[in-house]
Amino acid sequence: MVVGAFPLVKLGLLGIKHIAKPITKLIKRTAVRNPPFKTLVVAPSATLYHNISVRSKMWMLGMRQPRFVPPLNTAMSIEMGANLLGEMSIFLIGALLLTAEFYRQRRNDKSKQEEKNRVQQQLETKITDLTEKVAFQTMEIRQLKMMVGSMDRSYDCCWT
Repeated sequence: MVVGAFPLVKLGLLGIKHIAKPITKLIKRTAVRNPPFKTLVVAPSATLYHNISVRSKMWMLGMRQPRFVPPLNTAMSIEMGANLLGEMSIFLIGALLLTAEFYRQRRNDKSKQEEKNRVQQQLETKITDLTEKVAFQTMEIRQLKMMVGSMDRSYDCCWT
């Protein structure tokens, strides 16, 4: 079971990368055409990612932390920032879809539970009504038996 899951994970990641490509291309084109977008959105995210990446690689290799991380050139900054933002947007869309599905399932479960409670309440009401009806009919049967018994006695009196 676990062995079969890995190809599905790889396929899913490959699908995400293919879906992210058009978004990444759009971000790249927008960054090239729109300098404020490049300087305010794409470049800072790429720089932050680059700094974290360099420092974590140095830490994993057991080397001392650099005081200065060399900056990315403009093309690398746009490329890395666009890739990062493209994959982040796909991740956020997926997370939103999962959250929406979770709330939809919760709402469906809640409505099913409310329906079940309503049906149970109806059944309890019917049982209560039937119990009262049986008690009333039992009382009527006793009264009728007493009436029949008293009629039998009076009938027996007349024949003797």
